[in-house]
Amino acid sequence: MYVQYLWYLLFAGITMAYVAILYRTKDKRAYVGYFISGSLLGFVIDAVSVAQGYYAYVPFSIPTIFGVPVLTTLAEGFSVAITIYLFNVARTMYLKSRVSG
Repeated sequence: MYVQYLWYLLFAGITMAYVAILYRTKDKRAYVGYFISGSLLGFVIDAVSVAQGYYAYVPFSIPTIFGVPVLTTLAEGFSVAITIYLFNVARTMYLKSRVSG
């Protein structure tokens, strides 16, 4: 039961970070696209892995599609968008330091 609450807390944190990024960024369409592509790619990889028996998700992860929890798929999409945002922030900071230095 404890693990279930940790997962929901992690999911809420990732969701809030993604919403904050959407609020801050000017290119919202791109970050929605990153989310969708990350979700789709993550779902396909997870569905193939579950179908081949490499791993299974714990029973509390409901609802599922082909054995892959929907919340996991959403979290993967959020994580892709967050990673791209953080990379762009780091790249911008690096480029600014190269220009000023």
